[in-house]
Amino acid sequence: MLRIPWSFALALCVSSLIGCASWLPAPTPMRAVDHRSAPSAEPARCLLVLLPGMGDDADDFVEQGFVAEVQRRQLSIDMVAAQATLGYYAKGTFAERLYQDVMRPRLHRKYSQVWLAGVSMGGMGTLLYARSRPSAEVSGVIAIAPYLGDEDLIDEIDSAGGLARWKAPARVEPTEDTWQPELWRYLQAVTQGREQGPLLHVAYGSKDRLAHADSLLAAAVPKAQVYVSAGEHKWVTWRALFARFLDESALAERCGKR
Repeated sequence: MLRIPWSFALALCVSSLIGCASWLPAPTPMRAVDHRSAPSAEPARCLLVLLPGMGDDADDFVEQGFVAEVQRRQLSIDMVAAQATLGYYAKGTFAERLYQDVMRPRLHRKYSQVWLAGVSMGGMGTLLYARSRPSAEVSGVIAIAPYLGDEDLIDEIDSAGGLARWKAPARVEPTEDTWQPELWRYLQAVTQGREQGPLLHVAYGSKDRLAHADSLLAAAVPKAQVYVSAGEHKWVTWRALFARFLDESALAERCGKR
């Protein structure tokens, strides 16, 4: 079971200067909110799962314009915003609850493609979930300003000359102590074609506090799958990057208009 340490949860809370009490609950089932990209009697080709950042919730994808960005393009996409808040990560139930409560009830619709999009903590969540599930389940991800681990590990990868040259540890089941290097090991294996995985897209603002780590991942994926702006770690930056992703990525081709 992948459990994000409580020390990490506390560090996130302290760094954001906001209390954590309302985030740490992880109720079963995980709440989810469905949205359609356009009114149509035809079933959508694709499912897009939206994962919020720390302190955000499923409803923010409407309030911050993500749902509208998909809808105005009239893509053949059903969306579901998951209430995947900090408590699920801290308690080690994130991947299981996302599958059981959000993914599984919708996969019977037999979508041709399933994509994940997440911001900040949710960007990390897209990668953690992809690692935890069979490779055929998730077609692609867009990790927007993802949190990718402690700075010590990030510096180690950078000092090695980047993800491609970093000496990754052997594959292990992630624990509180190993989930960060295991995530990077997985990302290295997928970007080098040694393991199957989804089509990886990375997006971040160059002034984002997480840009150092995100740039290391971005350097390992094709340039066409990287989106960078001058923005900070804010929704206004994330929405603009998400809009570029919708226009320029394989998602539009694979999940075109109804």
